[in-house]
Amino acid sequence: MQETPRLNRRIRFSYSVGRTAEGIKSRAFEFFLFFYYVQVLGLSGSLAGLAVGLALIFDSFIDPMIGSYSDNLQSKYGRRHPLMLASVLPLGLSFYFLFSPPDDMGPVGLFFWLLVLSVLARASIALFQVPHLALGAELTDHYTERSAIVVQRTIFAAFGSVFAMLVGLNFFMAPTEQFPTGQLNPDAYSPFALAMSLSMAFVILFCCHGTRGIIPSLKQTRKSEFPGSLALRSYQEFLDALRNKSFRALFTGILLVAVVGGVHSTLALHMATYYWELSQEETSGFLIAAGMGFLAGLIILRRAHERFDKKHTFATGMALLALLTAIGPGLREIGLFPGNDHPALFPLLLVLVAIATFFGALAGVSGGSMMADIADEHELTHGRRQEGIFFSAASFAGKAAGGAGHIIAGVVIDIIGFPSNAAVGTISPENLTQLGLMNGPLMAVIMAFGVVYFMRYELSHERHAQIMQSLRERSALAGASPGPDGPPNQTLKNPPGGVH
Repeated sequence: MQETPRLNRRIRFSYSVGRTAEGIKSRAFEFFLFFYYVQVLGLSGSLAGLAVGLALIFDSFIDPMIGSYSDNLQSKYGRRHPLMLASVLPLGLSFYFLFSPPDDMGPVGLFFWLLVLSVLARASIALFQVPHLALGAELTDHYTERSAIVVQRTIFAAFGSVFAMLVGLNFFMAPTEQFPTGQLNPDAYSPFALAMSLSMAFVILFCCHGTRGIIPSLKQTRKSEFPGSLALRSYQEFLDALRNKSFRALFTGILLVAVVGGVHSTLALHMATYYWELSQEETSGFLIAAGMGFLAGLIILRRAHERFDKKHTFATGMALLALLTAIGPGLREIGLFPGNDHPALFPLLLVLVAIATFFGALAGVSGGSMMADIADEHELTHGRRQEGIFFSAASFAGKAAGGAGHIIAGVVIDIIGFPSNAAVGTISPENLTQLGLMNGPLMAVIMAFGVVYFMRYELSHERHAQIMQSLRERSALAGASPGPDGPPNQTLKNPPGGVH
C-alpha cells in the first residue's frame, strides 16, 4: 500500500465544487426555512420546530445506511458516483416544493408539508453528501493534504452558504413598498427555491463529471462481514465504529456541539431581525464578515496542522467559538454591550462574528480531516475501508442533535410567547431577553461540555504516521494493493489527468 499520489488541481477543484450544494441547502434550511414557516406562513414555533427537528432526526438515521451501502457498492462506476448522481432530481424537486406550499393548507397541512418535504430534501442531499465526503477521504492518505482537501471543499461550502443568503436577501427578498422587511414577503420564496435548486443540480453534475476519471484508481473493499438487511448491517457497522475510542470522543463532541448549532441556526434570523434589529444590508454585511473570518481560518489551517495536532486545533476552535457567540447577548443582558441605536453596535458585531467564524473554521476542518485519519486506524485494526460509515456516523450525530436543537428552539419561541408576523421594534423586552439568553450563554455552556468530552481523542500526528507505515508494510507482505481488504487486488494505474 504505497502512499496515495498527490492530486492535481483539476481533480481537487472538481471534487471540492460539489460541496457548494450542501452550503446552499444548509443556509436555506438554517436561515430561511424556520423563519418562513413561522413568521411568513404563521405556523406555530412548536409545530415548525418539531417538523424540522423530526426531519433532521429521521435524516440522521438514513445517513449510516447510505454510508454502509456506498462502502459495499461494487459497480463499474465505483462506490460513490452512482449515489451522487442519483441525488440530483429528488433534491431539486423536494427543495423547490418545500418553499412552495399550496395556499390555505391550515396548520396541520403546513406541518405535514414541512415535515415530508424536509425529509425528502434532506435524504436527497445525504445521498450526495455521504459518498462525497467518503470520496474525499479516499483521494489521498497524506496527513496534511487531507486537511488541504477539506479546506478547499469547505471554502466551496461557505461560498454556497454566502451565495444563498446574499442572493436570497438582496435579490429575491429585496425590500419593497409593501414589504419593507423583505424576508416577510411570501412571494419571494418560491423563485428563490427554484434558483437554488438549479444551482445545486449544476454543481453536483459538475463534480461527478470532473471526478469520473479517478474511479478506476480508487480503493475497493470486500463486502461487509455483517449479514442481514441494509438497516441491520449499517447499525452493526455503526456500533463497530463506536468501539474506536478516538471516534467515540469526536462523535460525542459533535453531538453536543450540534445541539447548540441547531438552536443557533434556527433562531439566527430572529436574532438578526428582532434582537439586534439589523437592516437587510447590515445582515448581509454580517454574513460577509463571517465569510472573511471563516476564510482566514481556512488559510492558516494547513500550516496549523503542520505545527499542532488536529485535536488541539479542533478543541481550541470550538471553545473560542462558544465564547465569542455567547459574549454579545451575555453582555447585553447585564448592560455592558451597546444598544441597537448605538453606532458602535454594528462594527462590534462584525468583529465578533469574524473572529468567531475564524475559530469555527479551525474546528470544522479539523473534524473532517480527523475523520479520515480515524478510518485509517480502523482499517489497521479491522482490515476494511469504511469511510462511508464513519462520515455518516458523524453526520448522524450532527443531524440528530441538530434536530433536537431545532425542536428546542421552536418550543422556546412558543414558551416565551414570541409573536409571529411581528414588526421590528414591537417585541417586549422580556421576550428579547429570553431569546438572547437562550441563544447565547446557555448554549455556550452546552458546547463547553462537548469540548471537554472531546479531549479523550488520542489519534496524534505521530500515531497516524505509525498507522500508515504499518498499513504499507502489511500490504507489502500481502503483495497486493490497496491493502488488507480481503483477497489481493491487482494494482490499478492512475487514469490520465487523475493523480500524479
